[in-house]
Amino acid sequence: MSAILVPCRSCGRQVASTETREGLCLDCRVSIAVRELRAEHARLWRKRERYRSSGGNVDSISRQVARVENRMAERIRELVPNERAAVELLKRELEAARQSPYTIGGV
Repeated sequence: MSAILVPCRSCGRQVASTETREGLCLDCRVSIAVRELRAEHARLWRKRERYRSSGGNVDSISRQVARVENRMAERIRELVPNERAAVELLKRELEAARQSPYTIGGV
């Protein structure tokens, strides 16, 4: 028996109806769930890079980054039952946070 394909409301990608919740695919649900943590990770990552380039001590910032990464992993594990898929989604979210452009808020 084949699955019925439905479009995701957010990204428009065709996914099996069994993989959607509230009209969203798994990738979009994960992205929404870790949005705030991804922003925090990006902020800390840029701060760590600034400190590193100026020769500052980055140990405490590295611990903060690790804590945020652990919280992201926990949130993803809550949504994704498959461990391998959870690891891939975590890698993708971390890479997105690290590659996000620097923007000045309020400007």
